[in-house]
Amino acid sequence: MGSMHLAMGQAPVVLGDIDKNLKIMEGLIHEAQRDEQNIDLIAFPELFITGYNLRDNYNDVAEKIPGNGKAQTGMCKLAKEYNIHITTGIVEKAGKSLFNSAILIGPEGYIGHYRKQFLPNFGPFEEKIFFGEGDKTPVFETPFGKIGIQICYDIFFPDTSMGLAHNGADLILNLSASPTTSRPLFHRVLPARAIETTCFYAYVNNVGTQGSLTFAGESTIVDPRGKIIAEIPAFEEGVIVCEIPIEELDSFRDARPILRDSKK
Repeated sequence: MGSMHLAMGQAPVVLGDIDKNLKIMEGLIHEAQRDEQNIDLIAFPELFITGYNLRDNYNDVAEKIPGNGKAQTGMCKLAKEYNIHITTGIVEKAGKSLFNSAILIGPEGYIGHYRKQFLPNFGPFEEKIFFGEGDKTPVFETPFGKIGIQICYDIFFPDTSMGLAHNGADLILNLSASPTTSRPLFHRVLPARAIETTCFYAYVNNVGTQGSLTFAGESTIVDPRGKIIAEIPAFEEGVIVCEIPIEELDSFRDARPILRDSKK
């Protein structure tokens, strides 16, 4: 396994407008590929394709996964056209339930998806009213590494990160919608999660205002010792492209064998 090229995009989205958000997504892919042609994966934040603060309107944008809903059809087209893997937050419909999910799509189409396990229900958050809880911790095989995905509040429950690491993740992506009030907490736990899992860890956060929530972005990539290797400044719109040396994971893990020593 060599290195992978990861891009992360943060930009304000239009609540409930999948068509417009696909255009925003395409613009960020363009911008990323201006910096670096051979990007393996571009990651977008929690519920990026639909908007996060939709409340009673989540149902209108929800899609069966895998399926041929508007968001997935549009993303498959982008992944194929730009020869890139894409992950984003999306509202999933399964029977009568909705899930706050993340989907991974490659140039050949759907690869897998993940349902958020821990739903915040305090302060400005009311996710338990709208969403069901996921119960799986899948890691997705790709040509450039094994990708674990979690969503926002999941990061505060170490078992979710350790579960991904024990399932073989090289890189853990946290797709987030953390408003300015909770963002400092994410930046404190992010390096700790990277150190204890000995994984590369990427946090991609929404930016802009949705209803009463203001998101600061500050998407960040850290190495397995918790050191920041790339970040986007607060409130800025745009992309970051970072080469992640997956081939160095073994030496990180030999030097500090937390994963080996932690009980499964």
